[in-house]
Amino acid sequence: MPSNPGTTPGLLFSLLSVAFVLLFAISLKFKNNMEVKQVTNYFYRDLIIFVYVLTLFNGLAQLTVLFKMNGGYDYNFVHNVILVNENGHVFLRSSLFTQSIYLIAASIICFYTKYFYKKEWNKYIFIGTSIFLIYGFYEWIYYLLFGTTGDFLSNRVFALDINGNPRLGSMSQRTDAFGIDTLRMKSLTGEPSAFALTVLPLWIFAIHLRKPLFHIPMLIALILSTSSTAFLGILIYFMYRVLRYHLRDRYCQILIYFSTILVILNYKRVASVLEFLLFNKIDSHSGIQRSSSMFKHLEYFSHMPFFNKLFGVGFGYVRSTDFFSTLLVNSGIFGFIFFSIFFLYPMFKLKRNYFNDGLKISLLIIYVSLMLSVPEFSYLTTWLFLGISYNQLAREKKSTILHNLKLAKFQSSKVM
Repeated sequence: MPSNPGTTPGLLFSLLSVAFVLLFAISLKFKNNMEVKQVTNYFYRDLIIFVYVLTLFNGLAQLTVLFKMNGGYDYNFVHNVILVNENGHVFLRSSLFTQSIYLIAASIICFYTKYFYKKEWNKYIFIGTSIFLIYGFYEWIYYLLFGTTGDFLSNRVFALDINGNPRLGSMSQRTDAFGIDTLRMKSLTGEPSAFALTVLPLWIFAIHLRKPLFHIPMLIALILSTSSTAFLGILIYFMYRVLRYHLRDRYCQILIYFSTILVILNYKRVASVLEFLLFNKIDSHSGIQRSSSMFKHLEYFSHMPFFNKLFGVGFGYVRSTDFFSTLLVNSGIFGFIFFSIFFLYPMFKLKRNYFNDGLKISLLIIYVSLMLSVPEFSYLTTWLFLGISYNQLAREKKSTILHNLKLAKFQSSKVM
């Protein structure tokens, strides 16, 4: 529903899944299944802990404002930060609740996936990915043929601006980086960088499940987005792949051969494209705006009272063009540390194998993209892959325990 922010199907189903898990657990079919009961309890336990920590941080931040524990500091939001919602006071702004609900809905996806993910899900993940890509290529081809956007689904309205006009949640952007006037790929997301954040982990997931019919179109779509986030993610992935598998890796060899042939056949066009992507985009209005916004919020954070530096002013108050400075102002140093540990923990704990390698580098790329250029913390693919990573960790832990039990049983029987 365009006029009601947050009523996208994914977020609604995410919130409904809390009740679904409860109904699933108490159904007659699984009434005596202790394993299902245990997993259900773990799901609610993790969700309650997450909500508790979020509420604690927000509560401590708001106490500073309520009891003026800030030495008389004037927060003066209006001209110093980019607010999520321009209307409201310093204490208990409406965006504190709306943005927290988005974050909780996203965390539910993570915990649901952590405890209930199965390999059979992959089929539906790629069906969704296919629909997402088909719509993106439809938009791109439609603009190429008719010179206007053919978008008829991205109708979301985030809020009203200071003039009372609706702020649309999807922006069609064009480029001529490839010598022709084309639309930058965005599909059902708000903009090309958000598209890149969504597709990058799916692309890597498809590669590490060895599904070329999916990862090749996704790579083409990422390139057509001409997003610096997309190219940064692609670069990080191939750097990791070369370091991990060396130049003997077939995927890297194909890329090198293809790139070499492309440069030889059309080196002038390639040079102009690289100049646009690597240099012109940095000096572009978007690049300047992003860096300016980040420094603006970091400057604001540096002048905040000590207690607010620890816990922020409240989650969902400000929104920079990066999640790093956004998180520091909103949730403080402790909030940033908590989010980073929660997000990056699987990277260091997962065992080394081809499937896990894909999960690890996906988390790294999502984290870097969020912190540098895309503050879209509630995009559900982000939390889907975080949940799959924790699910894989749980499987490995269970496998290790079973292995140790079998080993202990074997050794005891051998002694006897």
